[in-house]
Amino acid sequence: MEDIMRVATMTNLFRDQRGSDTLIGYIESMRRCKAAGFDVLDLNMCAMSTGKTEFNNSDWMHQADKVREEAEKLGIVFSQSHPPYRPTKFPHFKNQEDEDYFNEITRRSIIISGMMGVKWAVMHPVTSIENGEYNLKEDIASNHEVFDPVIELAAKENVGIAFENMCDRDNKRRFGTTTFELKSLIDSFNTDMVGACWDIGHGNRVYMDSVRPIREMGKYIKALHVDDNHGIGDDHLVPFLGNINWEGVMKALKEIGYEGDFVYEIKINDHMPDALKDSAAKFVAEVGRYLVSLSE
Repeated sequence: MEDIMRVATMTNLFRDQRGSDTLIGYIESMRRCKAAGFDVLDLNMCAMSTGKTEFNNSDWMHQADKVREEAEKLGIVFSQSHPPYRPTKFPHFKNQEDEDYFNEITRRSIIISGMMGVKWAVMHPVTSIENGEYNLKEDIASNHEVFDPVIELAAKENVGIAFENMCDRDNKRRFGTTTFELKSLIDSFNTDMVGACWDIGHGNRVYMDSVRPIREMGKYIKALHVDDNHGIGDDHLVPFLGNINWEGVMKALKEIGYEGDFVYEIKINDHMPDALKDSAAKFVAEVGRYLVSLSE
């Protein structure tokens, strides 16, 4: 493990605005994250799916340059990114136009990740439903069909792909919920450029034990999504507001020699009045520093 794990957050900590569909832009979000105490960020690009970000415009490369330049001025490092995620069920799309659109925003997100110096872009594995439920071979084949070209492009951009552990939803299975499935998927690519992003909240929902699966994943874990819940819903709470054993989690991360950052994926500010967002973010940063101190 590095001398100290860096406390980080996704840019969407400042993105949504109460009572409005208009999103806060990346540059304002970065500035406010920095002021709250975050020098390391995850560039969350999930909102590209709805067409609401600067990167959806025809001048997306110029917009990405502006973000990169501002990050350099602020002394911000992007260690992770979260590209848009596909509909869970393979083959996903109702028509070719929708698929072409998604492939284009995925391509942009990988190129932008490379521009920002991102080490790991986090992707959701897909679930095959056409050829049988709980079919490991078919699920892995479907993921290769989707992600082989993505991983090829990411390698050119010097960006690793980290597959996130999923959790079942709406009484429907999702591939990649278990450590066995996630390891099997990663091993099938046979490259160091593919690893795992362990979503601690997802792990709590699936296992009702946050520590054991981290130990089982071990060195496969290259990135984190840090959030809390009560083992039922995907609440994306600040740590200690759910029932996750955070002391055990931090000990397990140290035991496996995790070398990445402590990256929040939380919703504390999604519906917060703007006047309270900055103080909430500072509190979140303080919680992160406390947790990281447990792994020193």
